[in-house]
Amino acid sequence: MEKILNRKKEYCAILMGLLLINLFPLIMQPNNFSQIAFISDRDCMSKIYIMDADGRNVTEITEDYFDNSEPAWSPDGKRIVYSSERNGNKDIYVMNADRSDMQRLTDNPSEDYSPSWSPDGRKIAFVSYRDGNEEIYVMNADGSDEVNITTTTADDRDPAWSPDGKKIVFTSKREGQAYIYVMDTDGTDVERLNSDGVSSWSPSWSPDGRTIAFVSTTDQSENIYVMNADGSDVRRLTFGVPIDRSPAWSLDGKKIAYSSYGGNSYDIFVTNADGSNETQLTVDLTEDMEPSWSPDGKICFSARMDMGSQIYTMKADGSDQMRVSTSPCSHFDPAWSPDGEKITFNIVCGESFVQIFVMDADGSGYMNMSISEHTNTDPAWSPDGKKIAFFADIDDAFGIYTMNIDGSNLKRMTYETYVCMSPAWSPDGRKIAFSPGNGIGVMNADGSDLTWITDHGSYPAWSPDGRKIAFCSGRNGDWEIYVVDANGSDEINLTNNPADDMKPSWSPDGKKIAFMTDRDGNNEIYVMDADGGDQMNLTNNPADDRDPDWCCQSLIEPSPASSPPVTEEPSRTGECTVILVVAIIFVTILLAVLIRRKCSS
Repeated sequence: MEKILNRKKEYCAILMGLLLINLFPLIMQPNNFSQIAFISDRDCMSKIYIMDADGRNVTEITEDYFDNSEPAWSPDGKRIVYSSERNGNKDIYVMNADRSDMQRLTDNPSEDYSPSWSPDGRKIAFVSYRDGNEEIYVMNADGSDEVNITTTTADDRDPAWSPDGKKIVFTSKREGQAYIYVMDTDGTDVERLNSDGVSSWSPSWSPDGRTIAFVSTTDQSENIYVMNADGSDVRRLTFGVPIDRSPAWSLDGKKIAYSSYGGNSYDIFVTNADGSNETQLTVDLTEDMEPSWSPDGKICFSARMDMGSQIYTMKADGSDQMRVSTSPCSHFDPAWSPDGEKITFNIVCGESFVQIFVMDADGSGYMNMSISEHTNTDPAWSPDGKKIAFFADIDDAFGIYTMNIDGSNLKRMTYETYVCMSPAWSPDGRKIAFSPGNGIGVMNADGSDLTWITDHGSYPAWSPDGRKIAFCSGRNGDWEIYVVDANGSDEINLTNNPADDMKPSWSPDGKKIAFMTDRDGNNEIYVMDADGGDQMNLTNNPADDRDPDWCCQSLIEPSPASSPPVTEEPSRTGECTVILVVAIIFVTILLAVLIRRKCSS
């Protein structure tokens, strides 16, 4: 009898094991499809974040993109000090030469810039505007013990330490015009070096301390000059037209690097200390400026592009150029790919036009998808993940375009004289909704058969079953979230709040709608039931959070009422997933019945 019971236990254990094996695929299903991507400026610039549908696990997935300039190598060649606008205004930062261990040294609401290392690497001189004019400060290399050493009402800038660490040469307008001065490191014993009546600035000591290079204006141009450390024997080194700037000595004192403008852009040049053998190191359309030599003979410099100033390093011959900082851009309007692996979004940098980028869901693999140098915006994935619809301006030929995700098969969909934006694919891939800002239009995916379903509203978003379209409208004086049947009937106001509610985004199961609202005094991400009930703040942050997008719509199958695509066979990923889940559930139920019968007998 005991053997029979043991055999039954073994048999039950085997069946339970089979049950767990069948349940394992369900247990291990990834849960990233319940995440929301959104934009926040909680770090002073718009960047892309993702979070769980309940507002937890907020994670930034874009890099720090800010203006970085004025790099200077530490005397041991291990670190680079520089100025950056990553926190809203210029401050002094330091990082390792490999980009690691970035630290903020100054934290002041006014601008701090132009850092310069002391020869022993223990102190940094810099310029600050915190006193209402440019003053020279000195601090420890860790940012502590900041001291103003100039304390005048005039502008004092461009500090540079003497090689023995006893003097600082600088530029000042204390006598009305910019001249080169020298002082002790505590700000005492100030002496003017040049007195020729011509403006001079950007002084730089030679490594032996005997000579100072600087910039001066003559003959309507700016050129590099040198003089003895006492101001005598002034000699002109460069004869560029119109501008040579930012001289920097090599560590052996035999060469001087500088930036030169020849009419198109700034580039980095190098010349012998006597002005001979001038060589151009960088050749491109960026603005390459502010060179600084490392102890092992490398040069770091800043390159200003359309996307802001970046810090690069290169060898002394101009080879092996490598960017060691990131670019200053605002990111917005993220949209998940149907498989949840990629995100399209917009980038704008300074005063440049908006561009469309795509990246992997972890923030890597940036790629510009724009088709022109003008505005490209509002990217929307097709349900099969093979195409994007977007707005673009190609030499004033603006409208909704579609193209394959690799950039091929570009087609223009709209030809209206007004601007049509915010395209949104229907779940079956057959229709595209869009808005010119004063109504919602729906057309076939090839651009034909345009129908206007509302005479107000913008930012349309299809429900996962394709039967409804959510949108926002300011028809009543404030922006509200509405929902309407796909044929234009049965329009309902969902939010009914005196604040502005915008940018609706459906959850994959169609039961929830995320949206942005300023009802708490700033933009926050809210979620509500699809009928407008149970409205709840997800982000609850003092910064602006906006542009929510659920991951990932196409994984929920459209209802049978939705028509199949007419141009391309839809992806069968969702269908296969449903079949697999049904099969697993069936086998699980069958095994559970068998276990119950066998174990009870």
